[in-house]
Amino acid sequence: MPLLHSDKLLEPTGKDRARLGQINFVNCLPIVLPLTSGAVTIDADMSQDTPANLNAGYESGNLDLGAMSSFFYLSNEESLHLLPGLSISTNAAVGSVLFFSKGELKDGCRISVPSSSATSVALLKLYLAKIFSIKANIVTDTAPDVAADGIDAALVIGDRALTVDSAWSEFCNRTDLGQWWSTNFEAPMVFGLWAARKEWKVTREAQFEAITESLISARDMGLTTLFPEVLIEAEKRTSLDVERLKRYFLEEL
Repeated sequence: MPLLHSDKLLEPTGKDRARLGQINFVNCLPIVLPLTSGAVTIDADMSQDTPANLNAGYESGNLDLGAMSSFFYLSNEESLHLLPGLSISTNAAVGSVLFFSKGELKDGCRISVPSSSATSVALLKLYLAKIFSIKANIVTDTAPDVAADGIDAALVIGDRALTVDSAWSEFCNRTDLGQWWSTNFEAPMVFGLWAARKEWKVTREAQFEAITESLISARDMGLTTLFPEVLIEAEKRTSLDVERLKRYFLEEL
């Protein structure tokens, strides 16, 4: 699995300071905003980046713990330890992992996928294998565009999926891959989770527990007392109306 290294990863400011990775999509705002606002303190230096770049940070040892693609976790399960109680998941439609196609998909069709996510691309390949008997040409792009010349379909995730959904749904076939998974496999779809490198955790058990507690507290606050601020920030980033964002955070995720 090709991994992209990021120049955004922070060096630790102290010998025992943990290096925490957080996904920079709005879906993580209920956890991130309480931390960045200072409402919840955490004993870690936090880096925000795409799932793919964070995955690379854990693999290289530049990050100690944090959010990651569930596909990356399953590929490296022996060297990682799950943080309890946190995931990016859905029991039905997720709203931000969407597959759009302009027509019937045939052998050789070109499908644009994002470079920022491992789990969603793996899920799309499973979907294509289950639904279509074709050999597709998967093209990686930073910002997949279903309207681009030579592109027959596109997978979009995160903030981009939320922002293009309404417009693209007018001229494309739309599949919410969270809905497809949960309907066909009768189980939640877990796109991301939080974990620590085991070699880091075994020597810092108390720090691991404290950071886990801070993240749980941040999540709880971000979905209650600070939820209005979460909605304001999400509205700024996506230009979506507040009611749509409420449904996203409280019903889809």
